[in-house]
Formats: sequence, structure tokens, C-alpha cells
Amino acid sequence: MSLVVRPSRRFGTRSAQLFWRLPLVGRVRVPRDLAPLLLAGAVGLAAGFAAVVLTALVDALITVFDELASLLDGLAGGWTLMLVPAIAAIPVALIVSRISAETQGAGVPYVMVAVERAGGFVRPIIAPAKLVATGFTLGGGGAAGREGPIVLIAASLASTIGRLARQPSDMLVLMVAAAAAGGVAATFNTPIAGTFFALEVVLRRFNVRNFTIVVVAAVLANIVAFAFYGDDTGLNLPDLDINSNWELFLHAIVGVSAAIGGILFVRTRFFTEDVFEFLGVSMMVRPILGLLAVGALALIESNILGSGLEQVQIFAEGGMAVSTLAVLMVLKLIAASLTIGSGASGGAFAPLLFVGATLGALMGAGFESALPGIVGPTGTYVVVGMAAMFAAAARAPFTSLFIVFELSGYSLILPLMTAVALATALAQLLTRDTIYNVRLRRAGLDMRDDQSALPLDDLTVETTMRTDTPIVSRLATIQDLANAMSQSRGNVVAVADQQNRFIGLVTATDVASALARGELNRRAFDLAVVAPLFLHQDVNLRYALSLLVEHDVRQLPVVAREDETRLMGMLTQRDVLREVAQPATRESGQRGAPAPVRRLVGAVEIEVRVEPGSRADLSTVSELHLPEASVITAIHRRGEVVIPRGSVRLEANDLAIVLSVPPEEAAVRALFANPASQSRNNWWFLPHAPTTPSDDADDR
Repeated sequence: MSLVVRPSRRFGTRSAQLFWRLPLVGRVRVPRDLAPLLLAGAVGLAAGFAAVVLTALVDALITVFDELASLLDGLAGGWTLMLVPAIAAIPVALIVSRISAETQGAGVPYVMVAVERAGGFVRPIIAPAKLVATGFTLGGGGAAGREGPIVLIAASLASTIGRLARQPSDMLVLMVAAAAAGGVAATFNTPIAGTFFALEVVLRRFNVRNFTIVVVAAVLANIVAFAFYGDDTGLNLPDLDINSNWELFLHAIVGVSAAIGGILFVRTRFFTEDVFEFLGVSMMVRPILGLLAVGALALIESNILGSGLEQVQIFAEGGMAVSTLAVLMVLKLIAASLTIGSGASGGAFAPLLFVGATLGALMGAGFESALPGIVGPTGTYVVVGMAAMFAAAARAPFTSLFIVFELSGYSLILPLMTAVALATALAQLLTRDTIYNVRLRRAGLDMRDDQSALPLDDLTVETTMRTDTPIVSRLATIQDLANAMSQSRGNVVAVADQQNRFIGLVTATDVASALARGELNRRAFDLAVVAPLFLHQDVNLRYALSLLVEHDVRQLPVVAREDETRLMGMLTQRDVLREVAQPATRESGQRGAPAPVRRLVGAVEIEVRVEPGSRADLSTVSELHLPEASVITAIHRRGEVVIPRGSVRLEANDLAIVLSVPPEEAAVRALFANPASQSRNNWWFLPHAPTTPSDDADDR
């Protein structure tokens, strides 16, 4: 007796609950709709506490190294200040060279790689390594910020949480992006900016589901930070406003200048990295030399050390001389480039805001001198310069706007929008380089600026996957497996247990090898391989194709998001390539609204000829009333292929290709046969394999 499993209603029902297998806890029952929110909450809490721990560590090490600086000053004089950052860089160099190379620099590019190429995987060791390396870099006076490192730390924690909860790759990707939002939100007390940073820079794909998960994580991370530090952002800016709308022209000039400044910042940052590479300096020495140079610059102006955001309030109040502002702007740009470019652990977010603030303060002072009584307070130009500089360097206008809105209030909406739009547009016109994508391009990963332009983003796995993969019982014999494969277009069958739960795959190669070894007594469960990778039907084809290519596989199973033991179909590289090969149909809108997908797991393809006098003769496709689990896929008429739309009328001698399940095959053939000749032609009821050769024999 054959053990080929017929599709049952179990594969078509929606499970209301998920089961997570957690360490030390075991199998946990979780409501399906609540699971993503619980994961987002866990990620947000992890990001918030990570930001609190990093802040506490940096503050503690600042105290330690201040004491060391005082000690060295008393022993040998003030010049010893330059040695303190270099001493702090020693443990950083050890971590970067011996434990985790990912800890060097800002960390955001590594998170982007995890999202685009690694399915959300970030090594667990990165979180503690990045935490310690950042603490020593910033505690010792490195000219960088905390926001980039906390994004990577939170991403590592989120990836670990997701894998412990046995989440698929697409959910891991979303959790990593949510962690980035939480990290920025907790660091600056800016949940809106954190949300847009994750969507605009890290994930770069916006939909309601992504937005919801990211917002939950950002809000919870911000609540954690608020519980420890209150609403103190470190930027206590005065109330600011413009005197008249004519000032928008001046703010537009600030935006143009910030575009040039942002490009210069990016070029300088990577120029320093290239210098270290050219000199052949090892990673064990590079951070020490870089921070030694930063210490030397601090002998000229000590305010370049650290993030420097506490200085922005002084700039906004006009409490600093123009000459000092110019020196600070140049030295901070160089010091930040040396810190990050040497491989020490620090982010570019805060230095960009600092340099933008000095640029705005300089230009505001100049405008005030040229147009006294007309120009508003210098602080307005400081705030606008901050936002425009980051927008130009990161190409993230929404993040730039909202972070400054949340830090300074919403009174400068028009000047900020004007300057940020001009800075972003001009920087985009002049160069493709951003502070985040240069490293990725050098590593061979070209991140396109316009992700929405990719055609595969608009198509989901559900519209492309094949649903005719045979399913066999776990007790199926080699003969049963061979029979199932002979009736399918692919070279793989799925294996299910007694409750029709998907447990693995068997390929034609597995069956052939067993036959060659004479192992005829093997069962399906002996040969089945549990799929380590799988897809959900609602993910887009670009992500699915990247997973196929990255892991060098030709096909992946598609399972239900709410119940990953329920097989929905299979997606192959060939299926995706067929979609790519037909762009004209999609672009011209000929695809139309997708028809309801029929789950024909275990179906076979049959050919039936329309006999004169049959019920199919002169009936339209919609009038034919095929059995529930059967569908016409093509009609061959006088050498041409007719698309089987509902309004197409069948004619005598048409050859119809019907996808159906074995129990309904007889009923399908009865519709196309002449009742008078049906009894004389019982051979029609025999299984009739397709005459066209399979084009998927090489799918593995």
C-alpha cells in the first residue's frame, strides 16, 4: 500500500499559537499575534539596558583616566595628556586584533551586512567585546560617539535572543533593525529618530509590520534609559526661532555648506584608514597610534576629546569666539577620522553633529555680523548645521530631522527641512559615498540607495512558489519515494509525520544513492534532511534570492509563519529567475490582481483533451466548475498556448493542462470526456504523465 500522504485540512488551517523552545524553560506556548511584539519588547529592553551599561562604563572610565591624566601631569607636565588616549587604546587593540575584528569603527556597517547578507546573524561575542572596546575608547578621550557601538551591541543581543527563540532569518533581520532603533533611542532619548534610523539606514524597507516592531523596541529602550537618566539628553538648548521667513535663504546656504562639509568628513575618515593600510600598520598597533595622534591634537584644543556634544549648548548660546570655533571644527574632523579610521571603537554620529554645530555657529556669527538686527539667534544656525551635516554624510534626512526636533524642539521646522533637503540632494548629486556604505562597497557589497527600485521587492514568495511538491509519510519506502518523484516536476519530496507536520526533505539524489547501495528497506525518515533554512510566504523575492545565493542552495521550503511545521510550498532559484525574466509584463500592469492561491501540496499535472459533446466543450473556464483542489494552468489550441482566464471558452480538441490531486483526477477527466464514449475509454482514468520534459531536473 502506498504511503503517499493526501493533503489534509491540517495544512490549510491557521494555528493560533506558536511554541518556542527556550533554554532552561523548554517549550513555551505563545499566541501567534503576540509573538512579534514580545520579541520586539525583549529587543527594546535589551537595547535600553545595553545603552545604560555602556553609558555607566564610559563615565566610570572617564573618571579613571582623568585621575591618570592628573597623575601624569603632576609627574611630567601637561604634555603627558597626549599619552592618556594611547594608554586607553591598548585593551582596544587587543580586542580588535585578537577577539573580534567587528568591534573596530562605528559598527553600523556590520549591522547593515547582517541585515542584507547574513539573515540577521550577529555573533554573540560582539556584544561584550564592543562594550569594553567602546568604553576604553571613549573613556580615554577618543573623539567619537556611543551611538554606532550601541547599535552593534544591541544588534548582537537581538540576534542572540532571536536564535534562542528559534526565529527564522526574516524575523532575525527585523529584530536586528529594531535593536538599532532601540540603541539610538536610548542613547539620545529620541525614540522617533531611533525608529527612522532603523528604517532609513539599517533596514531600508518600510511597511506597517516593520514599523510596528521597530517602534515597540524604540519606545521600550527609551523607557529604560528614561528610568535611569530622566529626560536629560545632554543638550539643554535655549528656545530658538527665526526672525522672518527671509532667513530661510540663509539656512539654505547652511545646507549647501553642510553638504560640502559632510562629503569632506566622509573622505577624511576613510583617507585616514587608507593611510594606515598603506603604511602596513597592524591592527595590534593601529588604534594606539591613532589615539596617540588624537592626544597630540588635544594639546592644541582639549574640547575635541570625547563626543563633544556638551559643547553644543555653548555654541548655541554664542559663548565661543569665532577663531576657536574654526579650530574646533577642523581639529574635531581630523580627530574623529583618526579615532574611527584607526580601528578604535566609536561612532560617527556625535562627531558629525559636533562638526555641523561648529559650522552652523560660524555661519550664524558671520550672518549676524553682515546683517545685524535681521538675523535670528546663532543657536538656530547651530541646530540647522547639525541636522544638515548628518543628513549629507549619512544620506538619512528623516533621521536627521527627527533627532534634532527631539533634541531641540519643533520650532525650527521650516529652516531644518530646507537645509536638510538641500544638503541631502547636493551630497547625493556629488557622490554616492556615505559614512556607512563606503566600507561595505570596499568589502564588495554595493548597497543601492534606491532599494524600492528593485523589481523583486514588490513580489512575494507566495506569488512565485510552487505548491505541487509531493508529501510522503515518514514511513514511506524507497519505492513510494520513487513513485512520488516520478509524478512531480521537481526532484524533491517533503516528509511529514502522522499529524502531517513537515519534518524534512528527501531529494532524488538521496533515493538514487540508496538504490545504488541496495538499501531497499530504508524509510523516508531515514533519508529526510531537516531543512536548516526556510522561508515564509510573505517575504519578498529579493530577500529569498539572497538567501538562496548566500547559502548556495537551489531551493528552499516555504512554511507558514504562524506554524512552521506546515509546509506551504517550495521556492527554487529557477522560479525566481522566471520572475526576473518577465519584467515587461509586470511593468505594464498585465499581472493584475493575484488570484487566490490554491494549496495543491501533493498535486500532479495531467493533460486532458476536450472531447466534442463533453461538459467542457463550449464552456468558459469559470463555468466549468472544476473540483476544489484542481486548476487549469494552460490551454493548447492549434499550436498556440491560451492563458486560461475565466472568460476563455474551451473548444473541442483543446488540450488542457490541469494541476490536480490524485483523488480528484477521475472527476477532472470526466468533465472533458464525452459521456457516450466515456465507458468505452476507461484508459482515460489511468495516470497520464505530462509529455513535456521537466525543466527542473537540476533543482537541488
